[in-house]
Amino acid sequence: MDQHNPLVFGATVNNGLYEFPEVLDKNVDDIIVNECDAIPSKPPDRYYFGLLIFYVLGTCLLLPWYFFITANDYWMYKLRTLPNDTQINFFFLNKDDHHTKLQANFTSFLTIAASVPSTLTLLFNTYLAKKISINFRMISSLMLMLILFIVTTVLVHLNSDTWQILFYAITLGTVILLNIGSSIMQGAVFSLVSFFDSYYMTATVSGQALGGIVAALAQILALWWGASSVHSAFVYFLFADLFILFSLVLYAILVKTDIYKYYVQDIPASTWIRHSSSTQYSLLDSDQVSVVNNYDVLKKIWKLGLSICYNFLITMSVYPAVTVLITSLNKEHNAWTSIYFLPVIAYLLFSTCDFFGRIMSNFMKLPIDSIWPSVILSFMRTIFIPLIMLCNANPRHNLPILINNDQWYAVIISVFGFTNGIVSNITMTSIPYFVDKHEQEVASSLMITFLGIGISTGSLISFAMVNLL
Repeated sequence: MDQHNPLVFGATVNNGLYEFPEVLDKNVDDIIVNECDAIPSKPPDRYYFGLLIFYVLGTCLLLPWYFFITANDYWMYKLRTLPNDTQINFFFLNKDDHHTKLQANFTSFLTIAASVPSTLTLLFNTYLAKKISINFRMISSLMLMLILFIVTTVLVHLNSDTWQILFYAITLGTVILLNIGSSIMQGAVFSLVSFFDSYYMTATVSGQALGGIVAALAQILALWWGASSVHSAFVYFLFADLFILFSLVLYAILVKTDIYKYYVQDIPASTWIRHSSSTQYSLLDSDQVSVVNNYDVLKKIWKLGLSICYNFLITMSVYPAVTVLITSLNKEHNAWTSIYFLPVIAYLLFSTCDFFGRIMSNFMKLPIDSIWPSVILSFMRTIFIPLIMLCNANPRHNLPILINNDQWYAVIISVFGFTNGIVSNITMTSIPYFVDKHEQEVASSLMITFLGIGISTGSLISFAMVNLL
């Protein structure tokens, strides 16, 4: 039997296009025909090893940022008031408390240093995807992140009391470069996973939420052990060093696997491309496949992009800027109210529900080939801004506290995280339903750009939210 002849599959010719029977329509997208070789068979992902690697790579994307957030006590210690340095105290001591201005402004500058360069880099991701290979972007970004985290780890045990301003500048510079590297890696990872089946995309998106869980558990364990802020930070950053190195090793293994060669390396000279009619296909040469009009792709996915952008805008408007200010309403002072309430509720509970939202969305009977579920859910999440703003966040001067129950606050955070995970997953996994196969890499890059814009815009809005309290 001639495996290279489309008529073998029951196709008929109509205006120069091959028209397949409906019974084959759902499978023909997966048919790759090489002019000389037989149709390749998909190799098994033994022990789901490739899937686990994408989980790890997804976790690595946001783990550095989560560790920088959870090490807040360490930053406050490094930038504390110096009793014997009157010059620094004079210029950097706030009038209303005992925190230096370096301490008071650090979180704000940290957010700006992370979000603005990250968004600008994401905007160039589509251009980078055309000029630089995925493999080079992956390795170079991971190496850059590893070097920067090693520098951060070394600085932990250096006495920076006499050069606090320099330490401040070095830290912010490290954050800028770290988020540039993370954004390059993010674009590369999502471009890479766009070649694989949809459940690999789910693994990558779910892995991002795992980063928050890991960081929150590390903080809680450090508090339980009673470790100092310096020792806790050293453990955080050392773990990040090892995790980034582990991710680099796993990626090096991934490129040697059969599934990588099947999905990425063995892209044939010709590919079946779907046309306007759902049952019409034609052969498209690889030279044509590489020519993708970004504007045409944007027209197909802009609603999905706005959905994920608005979803993260809502999330970042109050998380973590407002949620980190919310304390327990329990009048009894104990370990739960004074130590564990914030990391458990604001970090661990949110990240856990976010993770389960990303997982459970695969089992919900949502019309994933429709644009509206993600759009409606993302805009419905607007209600969480007033709900969280009316919880017990302090200090506050304008808004009343209407939700005066810790249990209700925990429910709000749970649903807040769960819906964030649902929208994140269904928007990213819906990409193949709206673009052709050869457009998926560009579509993934554009979606990550929308995501970055949402995060940056939400981070800037969070400053206004804090001042509205």
